[in-house]
Amino acid sequence: MDQKPKLTVSGFRGIWGKDLNEQIAFEYALAFAKLIKKNGAKKILVGRDARKTGPQMLGATKSALEKEGLEMEYAGIIPTPSILLLVKKLFYDGGIIVTASHNPKEYNGFKFVANDGLFIEQEEINELERIREDLNKNGNKYLKNVDLESLELNNRNEEFRKMHIDEILKNVDVGLIKSKKFKVALDPINGAGSIITQELLTDLGCSVYAINTEQNGEFSHEPEPLVKNLGQIGKATIESNSDVGFALDPDADRLVIVNEKGEILSEEYTLAFAVLNVLFTKKESTDIAVNMSTSRMCEDILKNYGKKVFRTKVGELNVVNKMLEINASISGEGNGGVIYPKIDKTRDSLVGIAFVLELLAKENKSVSSVVNSLPRYVMKKEKITFNKKLDLLYEKLKKEFNDASSVNTLDGIRFDWADFSWIHIRPSNTEPKMWIISEAKNVSRIDNLVGRVKSIVLE
Repeated sequence: MDQKPKLTVSGFRGIWGKDLNEQIAFEYALAFAKLIKKNGAKKILVGRDARKTGPQMLGATKSALEKEGLEMEYAGIIPTPSILLLVKKLFYDGGIIVTASHNPKEYNGFKFVANDGLFIEQEEINELERIREDLNKNGNKYLKNVDLESLELNNRNEEFRKMHIDEILKNVDVGLIKSKKFKVALDPINGAGSIITQELLTDLGCSVYAINTEQNGEFSHEPEPLVKNLGQIGKATIESNSDVGFALDPDADRLVIVNEKGEILSEEYTLAFAVLNVLFTKKESTDIAVNMSTSRMCEDILKNYGKKVFRTKVGELNVVNKMLEINASISGEGNGGVIYPKIDKTRDSLVGIAFVLELLAKENKSVSSVVNSLPRYVMKKEKITFNKKLDLLYEKLKKEFNDASSVNTLDGIRFDWADFSWIHIRPSNTEPKMWIISEAKNVSRIDNLVGRVKSIVLE
């Protein structure tokens, strides 16, 4: 496996001072500027998450855009989904988000947005990388010439936040949600969602108990929204006697739900709740698209409605493209990513929050009651270092799991069995790691499957 970070459909992420610095940021931003100028681009919307290296990345980005004669509108610290929504709504020629998403604080990176409010496609990624390689060979140097202090003070952050919130409020029953006067605990992990999510919850009539709200990039716990990292919001939900708790990742495109007992749900439940809301509350009957590592819960839910799940390669853009192809009302990823195209064609934690509250209000149930109505699975996700040949590994796994009812090699390799258990092994899109993800009806089955894979991977 290639250990060097690279631009993929999930963006570019690197460790600051090792895989990423101002020069590398300048080259990527300049390559993107050259790429979109071919289509006549003139004005680009740029936002960032709250990481401490954000201003340095921003300076390199502005310098690159100016070098190509492009105008930059700066949106400040703002969620990734806000930028995609605003690029489309306000007719920008493209967008750049300075973020490393859920990666630790020593990382930073980019996500690049086309003028249709979607992340750039693989073809464009390949072209961007070719342009960047040429820039690197030709010695295009970044000269620090941007007044960062002035840039940070002059932006339309408040106005842009309101636009995003207003689009969500148009698509939920605000009166119904307000009537419930929900108490909500919130952990935006000192990230891009810190202010806007509190504003959304207030507009929905909720009383909010928020922790980790200072947008300083000093994440108060590991930033990936996994159960093992979210003890603080569990305690906060209990302490505040809240009806529900919500945890975000640093760029606010992923969401995890906490029940009224302070128990953190697997991130897989977020999409299931949102799908239930679209089917039950909004009465939108639809097929959906999810990636190959997402729980079977949605498949079981949709069976009751005579609809089906289409699976894609991992990577948000892959899910979005399939969603648009099948004209799905909702889609997403099991990592806590909800995509509702009537609002925004990207994962959006704010949409997830609004949909969870709408579902609870409509059904007049607690979070635990909704969970108990859903099919029950156990899932295990492990990320390990792997430096050997993938093709050889996959062949060994095929021999090991020759009893599987189906084998899918669309993205890494996935094995399914008749007892509804499955295991998916694939290289990460964002780190030099390998994912092993498995789901089954009981822990012993998962332990057996994962153990057999690891014995081969680590031999």
